[in-house]
Parts: sequence; C-alpha cells; structure tokens
Amino acid sequence: MELSRFLAFLAAVLPLAYGAPTQTTTSLHPKILAAMKRDLGLDAEQATARVARDLWATDVIEQLRSSAGDSFAGAWIAEDGTTLNIGVTDPALATEVTAAGATPAIMANSLSKLEEAKLALDNLDIDQLTTRDTGSADSGVAAYYVDIAANKLVLEALAGSTTHAEALAAQVGLVASEFEVRTVETMPTTFATVLGGDAYIIAQRARCSIGFSVTTGFVSAGHCGSAGNSVTTSSGASLGTFSASVFPGSADMSYIRTVSGTTLLGYIDGYGQGNLPVSGSTAAATGASICRSGSTTGVHCGTVRALGATVNYAEGRVTGLTQTSVCAEPGDSGGSFYSGAQAQGVTSGGSGDCTSGGTTYFQPVNEILSTYGLTLVKA
Repeated sequence: MELSRFLAFLAAVLPLAYGAPTQTTTSLHPKILAAMKRDLGLDAEQATARVARDLWATDVIEQLRSSAGDSFAGAWIAEDGTTLNIGVTDPALATEVTAAGATPAIMANSLSKLEEAKLALDNLDIDQLTTRDTGSADSGVAAYYVDIAANKLVLEALAGSTTHAEALAAQVGLVASEFEVRTVETMPTTFATVLGGDAYIIAQRARCSIGFSVTTGFVSAGHCGSAGNSVTTSSGASLGTFSASVFPGSADMSYIRTVSGTTLLGYIDGYGQGNLPVSGSTAAATGASICRSGSTTGVHCGTVRALGATVNYAEGRVTGLTQTSVCAEPGDSGGSFYSGAQAQGVTSGGSGDCTSGGTTYFQPVNEILSTYGLTLVKA
C-alpha cells in the first residue's frame, strides 16, 4: 500500500491528530457539543457544566463510599444533571453527605448486599439463565444489574421469562422488595457486522471499530476477534494481530498489537469535524453524560444507566459491563465510549438502533488496561 493511502486510512479510523483542533483538554470538542445538544438537549454552556459536574461527582462518590463503609448504598446523578444523590442505610450519615455537597437518600439495602446477590446470579449455571417458560417463544433473561436509584437488583427478561427471572432472584436470596423484573422486547446482540467498511477488518470477514490507542496498538471489543486473528485495513493492508481477547465470560475486551510504523496518538474519530482528544480514563458515575464514537453511526450521546451489568448474548454471558442510553448499530462494536475527554470503554452490544433509540453496553477501558498491562495514549 502506498504511503498516501496508508496515511488516509489512519486519518479516518485511528485516533490520530490529523486536523484536530488545538484546544485544551478541559474544553469540549465542537463535535461532542453538537452530539450532546442533539441527544441530551444541552447548549454549549450546559454541556460544559454537565461534564465538569460529572467529574466532580466521581471524586465525591469515592470519598463518601470510603467513609460510609458497609452503609454505602450507591450513588447516582439525577436527571437534572446537577443533583448528586448518595444512598446510605444509616440515617446518621446524612449530615456528612450534605456537607460534601450531595443529597442523602436513606435506603433499605446496602450496595454490597445487592452486588453480592448479582454475583450469586453470575455464578449460576448459564443454562439456568436461558431456561424458557413453557409454551412461550418470547423468552430469555436479557441482562441484570443493580439499579442504584431503585435500590433493587433489576432483571430484564422477555415476556415469556418473567416467572423464571423471579425464581432466579429468589434463588439467590432476594425477597420481593429487593428485586424487580422488567420486561424487554428483544435480547441484546453484539454490534459486529460482516460488511466491509472504513474501520478495521478481522480475518477478512467482519468489521469493528477501534476503541482507544495504547502505546503498542489499540483496544477494542473481545467479540470482534480471537487471539491470533489478523487485522487489516478495508483495502486489505496489514494493520496488526489480536494479541489477546476475552468474550464471553468476565469481559468483552481485546488488545490488538499493531504493525511497526503505525502512528498512535491520543485522539478518537470525530467523523467530519476533527478528532476528539483523550486526556485520561476517570470512570463516570451512574447518571453521568457519556458519548460514543463508532464507524457505522458516528458520534451519539446519552447517560450512564447502570454499572457492573451482566448481559446474556447469544454467544454467552458477559459480566462487568456498563449500561447506557446511547444508541449503536452493527459495526460500532469496539468503538470509543467517553465522557468529556475521559476514556470510558469500548462498545460491546445492546438492542435498538440510532433511528428509534436503544440501549448499549460498554466494556470499561480501565479493566482492559490493567488486565493486559497497557498504557493509554493521551492527547
């Protein structure tokens, strides 16, 4: 492949600095502002304030989680984007929560109790999660996670599996007030596609989106490929090889080691309006604003709905994902999730689309970095 074509590919699909605006990493890129206005209804001033508030909330949550100990019941940012709610089971902690600038919520269940019940579900035989109720074709347990604001473990199931979901909750020791079964219309799927495109091609058969650059390659979703699979450009030029991959199971993550000479900088594709800088990987809280970039649908935004969700794909169960209200479509798999300039994770899968809306899950990036000993490339 001639040099000019290779550079054109890099500019299109890798997180590079070609054409990136020269701005500080504390400001929001115009592309992010546009997406937050379209998807969240926020003007530039509101969007900037929202992201700053989200980062502040992360620090306060960690402070109060430590001081509250076993009485900590979780935290979430309200729909207004400004109110940080801190759940505690001990009313005596309300004063400390208020002093930290948050709003106390006295709850019946500690976060550790609900997380232990979710872990017990994770440890059940996977067949128990896919057992169908007799006489129904619309069956299956789609996902389950702790809903912090509801103070319950939520199980999402198709209409034919609501009774089975209730039985699973009882099996791990929860009573009716501690869980909720929510009916969903479809099972989640991964967002890989067999169509060629301008992202990266796996083993000449599937397309996914690049997540974030690391010093020796890039990270993406595990379902995109297996260790040893080749990675090429859309025109067939060698780009690298899957060095490691996990899917299904404890994660949906992969690390692709790129070929010598590949330029890797701390930016993600902004799809037509310059590239978006990455300055770190501070994890966002429940309720925080978040955006996604993918090779099929470009940039879309929403909010974080739940942390540590377990999702049941056709290929198997995946634990530890983050649930969001952001849409995605086939080919967006592996693409970047970010909040402001903070890397959050790589697109895993979900349901719906970017016409009617949907739910999308992502694999947290910090787990990928720590598991494989990788270093995020920053702008």
